[in-house]
Amino acid sequence: MRTCRAGLLLLAVLFALTGCTFEVTGPPTTEPPRDSVGQGDVPAGTLLPTEASAALAALPVAEKGSLTGYDRGCGEGEGCVFGPAWSDIDHNGCDQRNDVLRRDLTQIEVREGTHECVVIAGLLHDPYSGATVRFDKASAAEVPIDHVVPLAAAWVQGASRWTTARRTAFANDPANLMATTREQNSAKGDSTAEEWVPADPTYGCSYATVVVTVKQRFSLSVTAEEERALESLLASC
Repeated sequence: MRTCRAGLLLLAVLFALTGCTFEVTGPPTTEPPRDSVGQGDVPAGTLLPTEASAALAALPVAEKGSLTGYDRGCGEGEGCVFGPAWSDIDHNGCDQRNDVLRRDLTQIEVREGTHECVVIAGLLHDPYSGATVRFDKASAAEVPIDHVVPLAAAWVQGASRWTTARRTAFANDPANLMATTREQNSAKGDSTAEEWVPADPTYGCSYATVVVTVKQRFSLSVTAEEERALESLLASC
């Protein structure tokens, strides 16, 4: 012990005489990339980025199938393959559209006598564009509810083989629903990640985690191009 202390003392004297300095560092730290955007607002239950990356790697990769038989309409003579729009699948007395509006909007106002269900006004911070827009019931079409994994995309990537009950559950699953603007909803349409990404680049990470979460939950496939696009978006996390 004395020999070690003497050695350390000698080193200290030598550094002092020569003017050299030394720095003691701790264990290396892991920092996110400088261009990391992180995960923003996403539905409850969405996988974290690292979890989403692992889940993406486990998804089946296949070409998209045929749209034959796909018919969302529920009028007389129509297929209604995803069930009636905005079914109350959680049986809380409120349809899924209003459930999502209450979840995604702030400063909401509800119609009296509807058990706090029907949203008639509110403020939306659109996740896809970053814009803030006012919602009111008179112009409700300006704030549609987007299926993050589109119904048509789900149909050609596995849902055509499901029962109608399972497709209805998918179409109304809050994990796959997002309030947005009509402009963004129209631009996205039935596109998947290799064809469309959010206008706000900082939301790309979040969008990818939602897509992968939903696809894992419902065992949907991805194309090779879609998989690469999702990998790129998750890399920005």
